[in-house]
Amino acid sequence: MPYSNPPFIWKHPILHVYRLLPVLQILIATLVYVFTCTNLALADNNLKASSPLLVTHKLPELGSSERSLHEVEVLRLALDKTVAEFGPYELRGIPPMNRARTLVSLSHNLYPNLVLQMSYEDELPEKQNLSYIPFPLDLGAFSYRVCFARDELQNRKKPISQFNDLKNYTFGSGIGWSDSKILRANGLNVVESNSVISLFRMTKAGRVDFFCRAPMEMAFEQQFQGNLGLTADQEIALYYPLPKFFFTHKGNKALLARIQKGLEIAYADGSFHQLWRSRHGKGIEQAKLNQRRIFKLSNPLVKNLPHNYEIYLHDPLSPE
Repeated sequence: MPYSNPPFIWKHPILHVYRLLPVLQILIATLVYVFTCTNLALADNNLKASSPLLVTHKLPELGSSERSLHEVEVLRLALDKTVAEFGPYELRGIPPMNRARTLVSLSHNLYPNLVLQMSYEDELPEKQNLSYIPFPLDLGAFSYRVCFARDELQNRKKPISQFNDLKNYTFGSGIGWSDSKILRANGLNVVESNSVISLFRMTKAGRVDFFCRAPMEMAFEQQFQGNLGLTADQEIALYYPLPKFFFTHKGNKALLARIQKGLEIAYADGSFHQLWRSRHGKGIEQAKLNQRRIFKLSNPLVKNLPHNYEIYLHDPLSPE
């Protein structure tokens, strides 16, 4: 039988559409999925941008805003200066703690964006997983120390005229404080306790001879009934480099950069100095450092600290 072409079969275009329908369904579903995910991501980013950044700080040991909220006010000032660029924030306090617990909380990042003012020590950034801003929050005022003295020393007949005379006395200090390490490194006798209140009691009871404080702390604590009526020694003062920086966990680098930028803005526009004078001015004036015999001590804890922070230091012994 001779070969013949098969009869032509006409196919309607709709038959091709039916064959492509599964592919079209998959394509449409994919586009819908991508569109939905994109919108959700944008919504999430907008939510994050509008949600306040939570920053944690330590509440005051003595329960007084005048004394210990200075560092929080500085923190707030720095964050306020950067709201336009970085967005809103929220400050949240946590209960007071001693230095040992403070280091644990910071090094293990136990609280969200915990930022604390602490005295610099070389081992903090090296061993404790911490980062800091090399900006002295007190402009160096905490490097000067004036002292509460036990009652019997107020009318002492023999003056303290040279450094070796200090070795005849005991100095109260907090457990783990940088002050304790510095005083001991300079050959002085130190008795430690776990709180400021207990150090007042020890000084009043005569268990220690001197309990030394920064001028700002002294000015406030002389009005605080918990000091048990202690009075300040009027003869001597101590000086040792004790830069106070903001510290946080090294994982909070973005927050640290924001705070540093805010501090630099506030320093440049004068608002930082205004806040500093409101907190430290009275104490420095009352301390009358120019009328005291000042003993300078070395601080072995800052051997590796670069000196760039020193450009911010204020000298309370020089005329304004």
